Amino acid sequence: MANIKDVAKIAGCSISTVSYALNDDKRIPEVTARKIKKIADDIGYLPSAAARNLKKKNTRTVLVAISDFGGPVYHELLDGIHYELAKNDYTMIVSTGASTDNLLKERMADGTIISDINITNKTLKQISKILKPIIILDRKLDDTDLVDMTIDNYDAMYRLTEDVISKGYKKIAFCHGVKKTHDNEYRFNGFKDALNNHGLKVYAEYIGNFTKGSGAKLAEELLENRQLPEMIVCANDEMAIGIMEVLQKSGYNIPGDIGISGFDDIELSSYFTPKLSSVRINRFEWGKKIAKTMLSLLTKRKAEVNKEQGELKIRDSY
Repeated sequence: MANIKDVAKIAGCSISTVSYALNDDKRIPEVTARKIKKIADDIGYLPSAAARNLKKKNTRTVLVAISDFGGPVYHELLDGIHYELAKNDYTMIVSTGASTDNLLKERMADGTIISDINITNKTLKQISKILKPIIILDRKLDDTDLVDMTIDNYDAMYRLTEDVISKGYKKIAFCHGVKKTHDNEYRFNGFKDALNNHGLKVYAEYIGNFTKGSGAKLAEELLENRQLPEMIVCANDEMAIGIMEVLQKSGYNIPGDIGISGFDDIELSSYFTPKLSSVRINRFEWGKKIAKTMLSLLTKRKAEVNKEQGELKIRDSY
């Protein structure tokens, strides 16, 4: 494969002159630039994008790190980020697991958006010293090098729980997702505080992992023990739907026998019977806001940093 040295040798000039010419640097006369470009074409030389970006110290690329490629939540968020970045001639790279670690260490992006609970706080703080800007969506850290644009989980769940209480429910349980994650903790705190402020205690706590399967398993255990609460507030929709399916198959009426609510308002929530009450996060618009903030940070403009607010979607499940 031809390299830049081959082009320079045939053109009878230095490697730096070839580089300038191929990057349309005005210091190189047009006649010379045309000659060099023709030689490069003739021998099949393709400039290395990585090398060009290293020299320019920018890639016009933003890395988005997510926990996994499954589930119904990420695609709207990614669509919103991509939409805004593409408008400004930036490329989005989406990665997870070991791929994220490698891309971060090699600094293969100008900025990073983190929504991956598997990246430790220690790693994030280390990376933030050599790679900026970093926007975090899945946790809150006291570090000026990290920009927090999380969902306001606490407020949204507090308001949802108040609505549940207003319907007359007393024995209200909570179904956790992955327990020590930012989203789960803040949703539970909002739930718990709303109960406390209305003189109620948490009836029971159940543990899931944000998946439909974990909700279904929990429902089976509840049926076996025959100890159902009046209402289950779930940390996300997938677990809520898993619970509802199992209970309905066992003859329970929702909301006649038990109420259920979720969080996220995934598409299936409004099609399920009964329609699931939830908290709507407009992830496409949230993604656009995140991307706009990233672009402002990259261009040293004033950045707007806000928590994303949730909208209550009260339907038929309680």
